[in-house]
Amino acid sequence: MRFIFIVFISYLYLSSITPETYIGQWQIQGGSIIEIYKNENQFFGKIKKRAEKPISNLNGLDNKNPNPALRTRQLLGIDILNDLIFEDGELAGGTIYNADSGKTYTVKVWIDSDNTDLCYIRAYKGILFKTFEATRVKN
Repeated sequence: MRFIFIVFISYLYLSSITPETYIGQWQIQGGSIIEIYKNENQFFGKIKKRAEKPISNLNGLDNKNPNPALRTRQLLGIDILNDLIFEDGELAGGTIYNADSGKTYTVKVWIDSDNTDLCYIRAYKGILFKTFEATRVKN
């Protein structure tokens, strides 16, 4: 009986976080806003607003991009989250582009099961990672 209860609770947790739960605007610590959207079966995230006091790229351009042809593009509107797939309540299998360094990392995004207005974005490079907290922007 205890096993059935645990399975039932696990099912409720997984069913409360749907792919659509991720769609919307999320404000990252520091002030930047990313809009997560779905295109077919994949999720992407584009820059909607930059931080009030950005660390780099003060002119609003993608200055650190490893591709010299892209260094003059505006940061607003570019996709920084790419090719994420919804699986087991999380978005994973994609990448995140860090415009401050011009580097791309493996990424995983998940929503807090107790607060669907709170999500975490974890960027990986090998065994090292950094996690960012983001809150849903209410319109």
